Formats: sequence, C-alpha cells, structure tokens
Amino acid sequence: MRKVDARVEFDHVCIEYESWRYERMRRVTQRIRALDNVALSFSPGEIVGVKGPNGSGKSSLLRAMCGMHAPVSGRVLVFGKPPNLFDSRFKRRIAYSSSRRTSLLPDLPLIDSFILRRELFAMSRADWEGRMHSLVDRLSLGALTNRPAREFSQGQRARAELAIALLHGPSLILLDETTEALDLQYLPGLLALLSELSADGATVCMISHRPDDLECAHRVVTIDGGRVAADERIRCTTAGS
Repeated sequence: MRKVDARVEFDHVCIEYESWRYERMRRVTQRIRALDNVALSFSPGEIVGVKGPNGSGKSSLLRAMCGMHAPVSGRVLVFGKPPNLFDSRFKRRIAYSSSRRTSLLPDLPLIDSFILRRELFAMSRADWEGRMHSLVDRLSLGALTNRPAREFSQGQRARAELAIALLHGPSLILLDETTEALDLQYLPGLLALLSELSADGATVCMISHRPDDLECAHRVVTIDGGRVAADERIRCTTAGS
C-alpha cells in the first residue's frame, strides 16, 4: 500500500464557541474558549492518544482537525491546508467517529450502512468489498451484518462504528471516545489494526479515558483547561516522519 501524507499542525490555535444559560428568566450568552494557544504537530504514521478531564478541550482538538471548528486565532493545517476550507476530495481522506454521534442506520441491517458509506465516498465495488470483508473479519462483525443497529449492544455498536469509519481507507483517523464502549476482548485486535494503518502512514488521534485504549499510542497528549498540559512520547513510530 502507498504511503500517505497525514501531517497535522496546530500553530498557537485558539478556538471559541458560544454557550448560553438562563439567569433571572433571561437567556445569557457567553463565549467559551475551548482551546487556548495550542501548538502541536502530528506526523504521518503517529498514533496520538489524547486524555484529560471532561470539558478540557479534547473533542475541540479533534473537531478542529476535520474542519468542524475554525480557530479565532492561530492556524490549523491538515494535509498542508486549513481543514475548514477542504473540498470533498480532501474530506474523503479523513475519518471522524464520536461516541456522541452515529454513522449507523438504526432500523436497517448493518450491511446497508456499509452500502451507504460506499456511495458517499464513491468507492469502487471491488475496493469496497475487499475493505468491508477485511473489517468485518478483523472486528468480528460477521454475525451482525444482517441485524439492525438498534439491536446492538454498546460494545457491538462501537465495533460497527469503527468499521464504518475505517471503510474508505482514510489518511487521518479521529476517534472521539469511540473505543470506550468496546468490550476488552476485542481491544487487542483493534489496536493491532490501528498500528497497521499507522505503519502505512496514516495518522491516528484517539481520545479515551481508559489507559488500555492508548496502549498502541506513540504519544499521549494531555489537554487541561484548553491548553496542552503534557506531551509525552511513549515509543517511536514505524512509518517515520
């Protein structure tokens, strides 16, 4: 498989969003700073674990990489471009999966979610079939392909979400607590799969509160109060930079 360039750069990035609350029967809006002067870079082939308290800015970090949040100051570059300016060709190189949203069709068999993904990403039939069968096998989904997603347990749903996210062969893989519902018996297989993808040059950034989920990480970044509190290298990459 060809190597991919999935470099990510945060150049002193600040991200804000509006929130609101009721105060004396009136709706009051306020600006929340989700990321504050964040300077980071992720190289192709890195698996980066992100941890920190709830509300610390972890999800905002991932959303900035796929263009869901634009910085109010500083600059985010993915594949050498600001992600909020991506065209469809660049967007297809990113996978974003969150425990708070679903890519599954709840009332239809899982296979239909795979088919929808094929159409959305304009995959060839041969490429789609090869990737789907591989992911179904690696993530032990064979017994679920003809069952509607609404019948899945949390662990089954997590495996299905991961398969859908990885189906189109993304260069940048963003996992926002998707792995936390995964049954521990399936975790080694997933971590091995992510390690293989990173060895081919894909960049993986995953948020989790479970230490086991981050065992395959080359680096662990801690976000607290919107700032980088720690950036610890665990081991070297196999893809290089």
